[in-house]
Amino acid sequence: MHPPTEHVHHPERRATWTELFFDVVYVVAIARLAHELKEDPTLPGAAAFAGLFVPVWWSWIGVTVYADRFDADDAADRLLLALQMLGVAALAVQIHDGAGTHAPGLALAYCGLRLLLILLYARAWRHIPQARPLAARYMVGFSLALLPWLASVFVPSPLRFCLWAAGIVIDLLTPLASRPQQRALPLSPAHLPERFGLFTLIVLGESVAAVVGGVTGQHWAAGSVLTAVLSFAYAFAMGWLYFDKKHATVHPKRRSAQVWVYTHLFLMMGLTASGAGVELLIASPPGEPVSAAARWLFCAATASGFAAFAVILRAMACSTGGRPGRDLRPGMLLGAAGTMLLLGHCGEALPPYVLTGSAGALAALPLVAHPSRGRTLGAGV
Repeated sequence: MHPPTEHVHHPERRATWTELFFDVVYVVAIARLAHELKEDPTLPGAAAFAGLFVPVWWSWIGVTVYADRFDADDAADRLLLALQMLGVAALAVQIHDGAGTHAPGLALAYCGLRLLLILLYARAWRHIPQARPLAARYMVGFSLALLPWLASVFVPSPLRFCLWAAGIVIDLLTPLASRPQQRALPLSPAHLPERFGLFTLIVLGESVAAVVGGVTGQHWAAGSVLTAVLSFAYAFAMGWLYFDKKHATVHPKRRSAQVWVYTHLFLMMGLTASGAGVELLIASPPGEPVSAAARWLFCAATASGFAAFAVILRAMACSTGGRPGRDLRPGMLLGAAGTMLLLGHCGEALPPYVLTGSAGALAALPLVAHPSRGRTLGAGV
């Protein structure tokens, strides 16, 4: 074994094959989340989806950020990563009715994932003296966050969800309270954006799978086919928009870097939920009005994605010391978010292809109006 013995800042570091293999299990978890939302596109179902998405996403963030700083890709790291994969698989199994009968099992699976992450940081603390201040803070913060999740196994709802919320808040605040320690251990400006891009591909892949799943078994009516094609155009435009800005700069020592990281949660949720909405829109009977649940799910999800990406663009502009007002895209995306919410409110009579076509056009508009220029990106958590 070759344990980590020092933190080395590698500006051009790339994801390892082990990390790419680790992402595979999240394909299953994201698919399970989208499926559950499609089965229950009501407001309580959307709330359950959001509540379950956060621990799935945060478990990925934890391992990704650790690997960026300390991954030795040795036998011990790979074995601990394999255990993390088993934990995520267990989490995915519990997603079905994860806010109901399977809630205790889901909480235990998440506790196991956090415990494994604490063990990884304990390994870094042992082998890398310069990492001890940051590793110690993370171990304390993540251990405190684990306690409410563990306690939730033994209490009924809704108190259980209050404990989940408390644990997540502690988890999210721990990196924010550790900024001085992070400065001594900068993240790679190449590795972290690459990892976020790969997770975005997983989510966009779920949207494409939703298009295929929606068309499968349907009669090839012109309206359904057009809805599917325009849904794909929306997913493609969002991918183009995201990866066009994948190389924009975020200074890792500025607070806007963490805004960039945390806002990705809402972008990923929006893209995943829009995929579930797409499948419902494609399945809408031809000639009949779209159900309010399907319409609101798609419109609210796309609005969330547009608004989140507007914040991400603004964070990148502020981080580089540029003049955010000169970039029209954040404003255009916020306008797109408002337009989709308006369609959700007033679009009872609209056919599904108008909804998906509107989303695709609004996503493509910033690309046409303001072509991007590639630069280098980095962030910090």
